[in-house]
Amino acid sequence: MKKIFASSVIIFITYSSFAQNSSVFEKGTNVINAGIGLGNVYWGGTGYSNSGLPISLQASFDHGITDKLGIGYIGVGGIVGYTSYKFTGNDAGYSYTYTGTGILIAARATYHFALAAPIGEKLDPYVGVLAGYVIASSSYSSTFASSGYGIYNKGGAVAAGAFVGAHYYFIPNFGVHAELGYNIISVFNTGITFKF
Repeated sequence: MKKIFASSVIIFITYSSFAQNSSVFEKGTNVINAGIGLGNVYWGGTGYSNSGLPISLQASFDHGITDKLGIGYIGVGGIVGYTSYKFTGNDAGYSYTYTGTGILIAARATYHFALAAPIGEKLDPYVGVLAGYVIASSSYSSTFASSGYGIYNKGGAVAAGAFVGAHYYFIPNFGVHAELGYNIISVFNTGITFKF
């Protein structure tokens, strides 16, 4: 299986290097993504029931800054996001609720692979890293009198992440995107994409 994977990667790189490329992301390209993120990165624990699938709202921007390097192009930009979550539980007849929110402000860098035409005219696969700051807050309340009803905490931290993703364009300047990885507040992101 490892040999098959390695062979596939070599074939992909070789084909991309020598084929007629038609990248939808090049130097000077601007891309705006807007959508939702799924996955619980921060909050969890045993004995809790959650309020549903954690969702974050996110927007990101990438700008192509290099001519072709290797088999693709480098982009830089940023991302902002917001997420919130709620857990409830019961213990020995007492109920409790934990809520948390997170705001992400981060810079990101991406490497966009130039694929051969015609697929390269619509599909834009990429890998990326990001680093930024998360402002997090949480509150805890319980019907148990000595538990500290209404405890509230707020703080922030520097964090980093990495992801893989792709844009798919239905028309030259509009499409969809999907990203998978650790982007600090979620593990899967998807939504719409605008290119200009």
